[in-house]
Amino acid sequence: MKKYIISSVLILGSSCGFAKTIYTGDRIDGVPVITHLDVNDLAAGKKYRFMFKGSEMNIGQSWYTPVIVVKGNNSGKNLLINTGIHGDELNGAFALQKVMKSLSPDKVSGAVVGVFQASPNSLMHISRNWYMATDSGEYENMNRIFPGKQNGNTAQVQAYKLWNDLWKGNAQYVIDLHTQSTDTNYPLMVYADYRVPSAQQMAELIPADQIKKDPGEKGSVETTFIEAGIPAITVEIGKGREYQPEYVGRTVTGINNIMISLGIIKGSITQTAKTQGAFIGNDMTSVRASTGGYAEVLVSVGDNVKKDQLIAIQSNPFGDLIKEYKSPVDGKVLSTGSGATREAGGLLVRILQQNPDVKCNNGC
Repeated sequence: MKKYIISSVLILGSSCGFAKTIYTGDRIDGVPVITHLDVNDLAAGKKYRFMFKGSEMNIGQSWYTPVIVVKGNNSGKNLLINTGIHGDELNGAFALQKVMKSLSPDKVSGAVVGVFQASPNSLMHISRNWYMATDSGEYENMNRIFPGKQNGNTAQVQAYKLWNDLWKGNAQYVIDLHTQSTDTNYPLMVYADYRVPSAQQMAELIPADQIKKDPGEKGSVETTFIEAGIPAITVEIGKGREYQPEYVGRTVTGINNIMISLGIIKGSITQTAKTQGAFIGNDMTSVRASTGGYAEVLVSVGDNVKKDQLIAIQSNPFGDLIKEYKSPVDGKVLSTGSGATREAGGLLVRILQQNPDVKCNNGC
């Protein structure tokens, strides 16, 4: 069996001079409330539950994020697993629950920090966005605004607090769990910046169906950590709003693989991207509706498609064909729209491809 080793990296925000864990003295459902986490401040050999106090609502009450920390008996690396940046993406929560339940402090070296519902406002709305009461209603995509703003709007303040008071200094490696958005189909898929060897190694320890070599999105959790010198990957676990046990199970296997490789837990690595036969691409093409109408997608996630292959059609309310859509590239179907209707701009099919352009070697 090939042995996987993830290289060490420079850690942002070491324990030197880093603030201690700050308790407010309050409890929510018996769980202590904190405004700042420092895993180095926690006693070894314990599993902790916290409610992290985030930004405030318009009614003067705070948003809270549940956190579990497993602090091992022995020293080692720190892994952060985050969920809930987008509120309609729920499979990550199930995967993280399973991972954290399986960890015993006496069998852990280092620490594992599990963050649930990082964007509780979005979770409450079951939405991709954080909604605000400002000016009759505004919204933010939380995964585009990190590291946030101390004096920004509610979403920006939440991002600032997550970055500065919960994540930074507590993570040497990061896994951010997502799914595809509402009304779309998706496999188990990973975004990873292949310019960072440790990120590539983590990605390929996930038994994913597809992997996208990706330079990242400015303001996303993954890219913000990468820019800070901390390896991070984004794991997309199937559909939004729907529990998919098979994808969740493979995600748990992949996270365990990463923890084994980092020396956090002991075990054997078996199922990986290689054994799963993952398709690794470096570019994506989205085919979107150019008009409104009833949509029929003619391909499924994971299908191989050829350039000029018919992949979707649209009809008007009378059933008359009004539009045909053909694949502009050769590749593998990464995502399909599952809604019966689509307006202009709505996703029909997204294709992961291998772009031969040298500038796309590590992702376009």
